[in-house]
Amino acid sequence: MGNEFIQHVTDNLRVAHHQGLSATDLGRLAKELLGPAFGPVSFVAVFRGAFGIPVDVLQRALAWQGFNFGGSAISDDEFTDLLAEWVKKPEGK
Repeated sequence: MGNEFIQHVTDNLRVAHHQGLSATDLGRLAKELLGPAFGPVSFVAVFRGAFGIPVDVLQRALAWQGFNFGGSAISDDEFTDLLAEWVKKPEGK
């Protein structure tokens, strides 16, 4: 997994967000685009790169039920609320 690949996924997340995808949809898209490279480090890299979300917030977001990393899961709504400051609804959407 190289920097170009991470940048490609980051760019795709920004475009998808501009098109109106929610935080949970963006999380699912990141998982899909990263494929076998998906994991905590790659998730943090692409969401931090795309939206400037602080690492400590992204660490909490890793508990989202959509990622199935185990441990205590947070719901779709909790994931969305956690990232809301950085992943806002685009203008006009």
